[in-house]
Amino acid sequence: MNDSITIKQVVEILKQDGILTEVSCPDEMLDHPFDYLSYSSSDVKENTFFICKGAAFKEEYLLDAVKKGAGAYLAEKCFTKTVPYILTSDIRKAMSLVAITFYREAYKSFRLIGLTGTKGKTTTTYFMKNILDTFCAKNPQLCGAPKSAVLSTVEVDTGIEHHEAHLTTPESPDLQRYFAQTRDSGISFLTMEVSSQAYKLNRVYGVEYDLGMFLNIGEDHIGPLEHTDFEDYFSCKLQFMEHCKTAVINRDMDHAQRVLERARAHAKRVITFGRLDGADLDDEDCWILRDIQKEDVGFTFTTSHGMQQDTWRIRMAGRFNVENALAAIISAKAMGVDDESIREGLLKNEVQGRMNLFEKDGITVLVDYAHNYLSFKKLYESLKADYPGRRIVVVVGCPGGKAYLRRRDIGTLSGENADYLYLTAEDPQFEDVREICEEIASFVKPYNKPYEIIEDRAQAVEKAILTAQPGDVIVLAAKGEEVYQKVRGEYVYYESDLAIAKRLLSV
Repeated sequence: MNDSITIKQVVEILKQDGILTEVSCPDEMLDHPFDYLSYSSSDVKENTFFICKGAAFKEEYLLDAVKKGAGAYLAEKCFTKTVPYILTSDIRKAMSLVAITFYREAYKSFRLIGLTGTKGKTTTTYFMKNILDTFCAKNPQLCGAPKSAVLSTVEVDTGIEHHEAHLTTPESPDLQRYFAQTRDSGISFLTMEVSSQAYKLNRVYGVEYDLGMFLNIGEDHIGPLEHTDFEDYFSCKLQFMEHCKTAVINRDMDHAQRVLERARAHAKRVITFGRLDGADLDDEDCWILRDIQKEDVGFTFTTSHGMQQDTWRIRMAGRFNVENALAAIISAKAMGVDDESIREGLLKNEVQGRMNLFEKDGITVLVDYAHNYLSFKKLYESLKADYPGRRIVVVVGCPGGKAYLRRRDIGTLSGENADYLYLTAEDPQFEDVREICEEIASFVKPYNKPYEIIEDRAQAVEKAILTAQPGDVIVLAAKGEEVYQKVRGEYVYYESDLAIAKRLLSV
């Protein structure tokens, strides 16, 4: 059965959702199946159902799509009466519902696992993927395929498409296409990151998750192009808890009670985890974390769940990654994964650009994606605990045009915790790099910590590593494995923090 949609189907689903405003279509076209779906005039073929998306959409885009073969369109206003059209009061909700219907509710064909949080989404996604991949490789007949699918900030891998990702959560037609590819690949599990923008822009409208993890929450993504304030940001993330059959929640995070209340009002099962002093011992679905021990590589830690006690190990740096691992452990067990597969999967986890650790000649270099208040707070806490008394040198910047509070937060936290700072470029877009760095520096100055501004990021990274002394801990923050800088609307090649570190350290 091929993926397709008819105008009659679109009318019915939009009417049912209360967002249908007008239909113009000859009766003989109502049941005509359109076998291609697109929202871009550059991606149109014969018999396409076309979606006019965005405030900047122009009539010329639609006319171009019609010339290429679009036979009907969905929009918030009428652009042309030359082809059948359907109008809606909310194009983003409608787009998601149409995509779900076009791809025959593909997400229901496998176990869908989502996770959200201000930090740790990508690392936890790969803890989960490595565990599921291990389980599926051992049980191909049970799983249908020897691996799981993933949609992350880093990549898209559905068994059919495998490439670098451009959005944490894709636009709804792309998302539903990835779901369909996962279905068609015979894959049994898909793990995906769910951003606040996914709900603000209705990219996941109409999608239900078998399991959802809520890792943490902190102030981030606030600005004219993102969220108006923290409440807007948090409320978007909270919506995720309304669409999960099972919810796994870190009860030690800020605002945990609001997350728990929302989850308990909607989920069939709520599982919590946290340290002993925050645990509700009367809750049989509460996991308790204790006894975190640093190893030469990574950590061991102990968990208690009811009468069951276990010890686990990860090979990743960063004490905060124990919480991420525990979220994945709980979620995997809820999915029916055996302990042996979980243990093996945890040990395989290394995410490029996330807490990658290199040591040479007494120098420690950490490449991490830390880029906001919560991630820097956790990073510094981990560094102080795991490298006591050692000099901390940080290379960092802040993006242009968004998340302006990061400049205050990163400057303040670095002033409190770092010993030396190199302030540099991080996706400056249309802002001046030096001006961004000077603003960060204004929050460092009250702490009298030395810093220098080196606008060229590669030069800053190279100087930090090449001038390091034995015992120094060098942190390359916020860019990780990314091989570009966003400058004036373009992606400009950049070697990447990770590649420069490997090159200079010969690892």
